[in-house]
Amino acid sequence: MIRYFKNILILLLVGLFAWQCTEDGRKDIRNYYFPLKNLTDGLVYEYTPVGNDSITPIYWYYRSFIEDEGIFLTGTYYEYQLEPLQFVREELVKNGMLLEDIKLYQPDSSLEQSVKIDGEIISGTVFPFEVKKEGGIFLYKVKFPLSETQSATIIKNRRYLNDTTFTFEGQTYDAVEFEVRELVEYDDTVAGGIEPEFSGSEIYAEGLGLVYYKKELAEGSHLEYRLKARYPMTELEEKFRIRQQLD
Repeated sequence: MIRYFKNILILLLVGLFAWQCTEDGRKDIRNYYFPLKNLTDGLVYEYTPVGNDSITPIYWYYRSFIEDEGIFLTGTYYEYQLEPLQFVREELVKNGMLLEDIKLYQPDSSLEQSVKIDGEIISGTVFPFEVKKEGGIFLYKVKFPLSETQSATIIKNRRYLNDTTFTFEGQTYDAVEFEVRELVEYDDTVAGGIEPEFSGSEIYAEGLGLVYYKKELAEGSHLEYRLKARYPMTELEEKFRIRQQLD
């Protein structure tokens, strides 16, 4: 019970003094990650594509948990037909959010269901609570076994760029922007491997979390999404039921 109340106290204090910088020039940005104290009942984050009406929205359902073992945030990524494609579980630690579990769900037509693929976490830095403009790269690295001969390793380097702002539902929020470098190592012991590289950016707004991201693809194309709305899971389920009736 003592540990439970200790966890509540930690959660209530998350984000205090985010405006301050330490003596060595580091900036505390914990307030810019997802608001754990406001996500205990769960919320859907709907992201819509920017400048491309042919792409459907994507949905992340985030929910925080206060447990004896610590404070956690889970996220489930749903595509347009409300099929889960990814699950993550993160833990609140002293200096940031640390990836504890990650799963992919790959459709399998022969089984008429999705197959779960557990990721191996090699470096699980999801979001740092302190950043410094002069240097400081945060490594994220996860490996997925796709088959007996194939695997994919995702490596992301994030670097704090600058302070910015973001407008959501008519209100302007203070925000921080990261540069993102991504390398995907596709390894096939039979056919050989490839290592495509991508660049992009992310914006996290104070009190909201991730509100914008962009990934540069091959030949000048890119994917770009921004936060459109937040609402309970029951609203997303209702949207899906209405969509099914119209199809």
